[in-house]
Amino acid sequence: MANRGRPRKNKEVPLSKESEVLVKKGLQEAKEGKIESNSLLEERKNKAALVMRELNKSIDGINVDFANNFVPRERLSLGYKCLDKLTGGGIPCGQCVTVWGSKGVGKTTIAYKTVATAQKNGKIAAYIDMERSYDPIWAIKFGVKVEDLIYISAHTAEEAFDSIIKLCKEKVVDLIILDSIQGLSPKGENVAGKAEKERSVEDDSIALLARKLSQFFRMATAHISDAKCAILLIGQARMDLGSFIKLETLSGGRALLHNSRLIIKMRKGQSADAPVVKKETEDGKKESVKIGFDLVFHVDNSQLSGCVENSSIHVPFLYESGINE
Repeated sequence: MANRGRPRKNKEVPLSKESEVLVKKGLQEAKEGKIESNSLLEERKNKAALVMRELNKSIDGINVDFANNFVPRERLSLGYKCLDKLTGGGIPCGQCVTVWGSKGVGKTTIAYKTVATAQKNGKIAAYIDMERSYDPIWAIKFGVKVEDLIYISAHTAEEAFDSIIKLCKEKVVDLIILDSIQGLSPKGENVAGKAEKERSVEDDSIALLARKLSQFFRMATAHISDAKCAILLIGQARMDLGSFIKLETLSGGRALLHNSRLIIKMRKGQSADAPVVKKETEDGKKESVKIGFDLVFHVDNSQLSGCVENSSIHVPFLYESGINE
């Protein structure tokens, strides 16, 4: 009865340890001036937008915008559903992709099929043939419209690189195939000195191609991106003789590895997994005859969403018709 009329005190509920940590952190940030009012933050955002507009006007070639306005890159199909699934939708426009492997695993087949699919979707493609291995009959077999395909045969790496930069600057192509990286011969391998003296094969040109590739990517990356042009680089496998175990490797330097947003290795699988047909011999017996090989696609490196690094698929490759899904 004695407490009647007195104000009732609220019971204090202790904070959890997590809440105490958050409160202390908030007080500390407020003390250091890291937390600002919403009005001040909005004011700074508006000022940032003004500065962005000034940068876009004053600096030629620059593009400053908020990241939410960045549109995801379009993908070009590789022509096969299994490969599009493996890569998360195909090769990205405005970036470089490398497909490599040893001789006779179907790299050129992938190139032709990619060109044919791009043309079918209203795209313009260019084919840079450094190895002089382009076969119009084989290309037509995979659906390439050769009358619409831009064919380029260059002698030096510099000519090939300049062609890519020019095509992308003018924004006249959607897909460029370079066949192959190891077929590129820098000018320094052929001539040397002020008198442009011809070199001998005895002369060393260590890492010259790797340096030229590094220079090319520095000069071309922005133009490739602006043109939204997909670059498919074909690579030939080389043996790594410096290691204890001799393994296939992709030569071309670190710039190639860094600038390829996707690297896929193609190789032949086990002989037992090769596609076969039953044929009757002269003595009436039936025997299994190989009509192709088991083709393995392995993702060596991926910087693309939807494409898992170190994933792989096995598909039958037929000698007469290519990949059989």
